[in-house]
Amino acid sequence: MRDDDHVLKDAVTLNRMILRSIVDHAVITLDMDCRVVSWNEGAERILGWTEEEAIGQSGDIFFAPEDVAKDRPEFEMRTAMKEGRAEDERWHMRKDGSRFWASGLMMPLLVDSDVTQPADDGSNIRGFVKIFRDRTFHEKARSRIASLEQRVTLAMKRAGTVGVFEFDVASKSVVADSVASELHDIPLSDADTELPLSRLFESIHADDLPLVQSALEASIRDGTDFDAIYRTLSNTPHANWVHSQATVERNSAKCVTKLSGIVVDITEERAASHMQDMQLSFIDQVRDLTQPDEIAALASRTIAKTLHASRAGHGYIEADGDTINIRADWNSEGSQSVIGRHRYSDFGRFVQKLKVGETVIIEDTEADAQIDDPSLLADLQIRSLVNLPLMEHGRLRAVLFVNDTRPRVWTQMELRFMRAIFERTYQAIDRLRLENERNLMSAELAHRMKNMLTMAQVVVTQTLRGTNDIAVARAAIKARLHALSEAQDVLTRVDHTDAVLRDVVVSALKPHLGTGDRVAFSGPTIVLSAQQVLGLALGLHELATNAAKYGALSSETGRINIEWALDDGSFTFTWTETGGPPVTAPTSLGFGSKILRQVVGGYFDGTTEVIYDTSGFRFLLTGTL
Repeated sequence: MRDDDHVLKDAVTLNRMILRSIVDHAVITLDMDCRVVSWNEGAERILGWTEEEAIGQSGDIFFAPEDVAKDRPEFEMRTAMKEGRAEDERWHMRKDGSRFWASGLMMPLLVDSDVTQPADDGSNIRGFVKIFRDRTFHEKARSRIASLEQRVTLAMKRAGTVGVFEFDVASKSVVADSVASELHDIPLSDADTELPLSRLFESIHADDLPLVQSALEASIRDGTDFDAIYRTLSNTPHANWVHSQATVERNSAKCVTKLSGIVVDITEERAASHMQDMQLSFIDQVRDLTQPDEIAALASRTIAKTLHASRAGHGYIEADGDTINIRADWNSEGSQSVIGRHRYSDFGRFVQKLKVGETVIIEDTEADAQIDDPSLLADLQIRSLVNLPLMEHGRLRAVLFVNDTRPRVWTQMELRFMRAIFERTYQAIDRLRLENERNLMSAELAHRMKNMLTMAQVVVTQTLRGTNDIAVARAAIKARLHALSEAQDVLTRVDHTDAVLRDVVVSALKPHLGTGDRVAFSGPTIVLSAQQVLGLALGLHELATNAAKYGALSSETGRINIEWALDDGSFTFTWTETGGPPVTAPTSLGFGSKILRQVVGGYFDGTTEVIYDTSGFRFLLTGTL
């Protein structure tokens, strides 16, 4: 055997020995078609395939599917041919389908050992060698550190809401900076040296402490990162929320010796999330309510409990623009209800802002120039307040108010939450009003038809009673039925246009105006809105029907006197009957009575009164225009 053969044989043997010794690196040779030619023990350990299983297979088998789809193996081969090497750091695949992070490179195998660079046409390349190492642990550690650094960067941008700490496992002591100490309500003098872990635990809300302890024990036992969200004790009505994260440090025996991390104040984020949840809950609950005061009570409770306020409530503003009629409120333990009527001017000058639709925010009643006598508000346990106005047609209609028993800075987030609930409240009340009006009008239509037939019967009977001439009676009946028909028209036209009050009275009573001076009316010229016309027409129709059936118009001597007035914004309308049959109150109230007692007044933001007097029936409407 020639000497150079011995040298070659020795070189081949040496190479095999080297490849067998490299067990921490995968060394794989590929031919020009990217087929596996050789596969060392390191490749078998890292990838899972034996040499017999791997040889002849495509090199794609250990690349991730998404990289194969992007022709990454071919790209590395082209780069190696062009530049002499192709570096590679990415996720790869094992035989069992799991992924690992590999760091390595691919280089061309050159035919001539004296040439160090591949030819431009690749004619001196025999194949490729790919060498890489499993760096999964280091990649995950790097990723964790990068994630932690990102969180720190984001937290730092929030100026003062992030703190750092270090926990020593052996001594069970914590060292923290000023921010971390403040978030846990611990004096810095106690935390910047060595604070016992038990002292830190004392600052954590009792309901959340087991979670924190469990997460810490798992980190020490398993060597995993510490990650916990919990509440800390504070002197404020609401809880302070912190997010604590830490990475572990190990000794040579792989035991965890230390945790180093950060704590971030996430109170605002948690509050925003809670407010959103409560708003959704309010929307869900309000669907089942059928009364405006129930809706207002739910809104009051939702706002006060969510914002940890001492009181929240809702009231309607009366005609004078100063009196608030509080119909619903919610009060925390120890706070008194303020349901009833109150004059805004008794407490300060801020009602002027409400009248122009401006939100009133007072952080401290004892230091605000709008409050002349803070003691009056103090008697109602109010030290800070927010009033949100509801305007309709340029007029202050209602107010949502929120109170606290101590000075308080109301945040923009809290104000947005109040407004959102306030808007939803009135959307629900308006929906309820429209549903009630629809139901009322359906019932009114049926009631009106019945009354119309009754009125027709009364007109015919009374007309025939006064004459023996059939031709005259026929003409009179025809004229009165026509007048009755025109009176009904007012109830179908009133929701389209405004009208003068006198015209509404004439239209409703036209069938009875041809009976001499039995019906008289007087009052100033007043233009009513379309809705007010509707309300008054409903009432007049009911009053005229009752008068013809049972009251003054059912006899020959009965009379009706109608008067209306407008005095300093206060509107009154009076219907008085005299000379009719004896008046007795009905034993039960029908739909017509409901219209007079409960419906008509609402169109005038006022009230009605039905009086069964011995001298005659009376109806009184008091409201505003």
